[in-house]
Amino acid sequence: MEQTTLQDALNADEIAAANELTRRWLTGRAEVPAVASGLGIWPLLAVLATGAVEATFDELLEAAGLDIGQAADVPAALLDAVESAPALNLALAAWAGPEVALDPDWVGGLPVDAIGALTGDAAVDKPALDAWASRNTGGLIERMPVNLDEPIELLLASALSVRTTWRTPFDERAPFRSGPWKDAGTVLTATYREEVLRVGPDTAVLTVPGGDDIDVLLALGLETAPPQEVLSTLIDAAADPAWGRPASELTAQAQPIGVTLLEYRSPQPQTGPETNAIVPAFKLDSDLDLLEDAASLGLELASDDEFAQFDRLAAQRLYVSQAKQTCTAVFSATGFEAAAVTAFGMDWMGAAPPQETHRHRAAVATFDRPFAYLARHRPSGLILIAGWVSEPGA
Repeated sequence: MEQTTLQDALNADEIAAANELTRRWLTGRAEVPAVASGLGIWPLLAVLATGAVEATFDELLEAAGLDIGQAADVPAALLDAVESAPALNLALAAWAGPEVALDPDWVGGLPVDAIGALTGDAAVDKPALDAWASRNTGGLIERMPVNLDEPIELLLASALSVRTTWRTPFDERAPFRSGPWKDAGTVLTATYREEVLRVGPDTAVLTVPGGDDIDVLLALGLETAPPQEVLSTLIDAAADPAWGRPASELTAQAQPIGVTLLEYRSPQPQTGPETNAIVPAFKLDSDLDLLEDAASLGLELASDDEFAQFDRLAAQRLYVSQAKQTCTAVFSATGFEAAAVTAFGMDWMGAAPPQETHRHRAAVATFDRPFAYLARHRPSGLILIAGWVSEPGA
């Protein structure tokens, strides 16, 4: 049976909603992280929304950019479609404590094989949760980013990884001889004979094509431009094939950011555009507390221990007590790999768990200076990973 592709599973509006969450979240922060994944958060917001009511429900749907029907369908459709994308892996999971009576309808709508169990004993739960994170990121991330020393009654998590090999591998050269990254890290060079460089009024965007439908886009802006502005421009360029001018149309009078035009002689005629790329290798890691960005992620009410409303999720009253993401990204001579594990921990509202009145049991079927970068799925345009390289780190 033919597999569903990402561009078939998600319509243009849904892809735009996921990408807009990435833009709103990362450009709204005081500092753009080295590496982050809005896509790791997006399906978890949808899953939470299906268990929420009233104002909490409305806030989560607005942040995700979905309606209730989409919130119910998108996580499963996303998981199914990723199966057809060899460079990608995405997993969703949930674990519940023994005292949580989950709503069977909510459980039935979850795009996961089963609900795992939490014992409440960190010594027991942590190895199992860490093993899940490692297994579903191919060992790139080896721990679940929650504090199990704090009570968690319900845990929702996503694990995303992307691995691609460059269609045109890079060569290593001597470090930069000037600038803020003088003598730092490994510098990579590659020559492309295709249109991979586009230039706007104050930004240059290089697309590094990888295999298996993955591109990594790098954006260099004005030195005075804030990272948030450069990243936002990059997201615009990624979505619009007509953004800026291709390098082949630049003239000697042009002075684009980060781009130098040169002429040289070769025994062979030029048959197409030619771009030489010089970029640093980088290895970046981030640990993010998503509740610091609750407003942009639609988690203000969901994380309020008095006003959260998840009546369609469980018989007891729960709120999001922890929301964290740990990410890693590596840009090397041969390719790019990155991963993100996102986790929402939920706890009882109030000081102590409510007394159970009825016990229910259910059978459950189951990118020479700082720049912005992002990784996207080429056919759909879905942004997988994004961030800001302030130091090469490799």
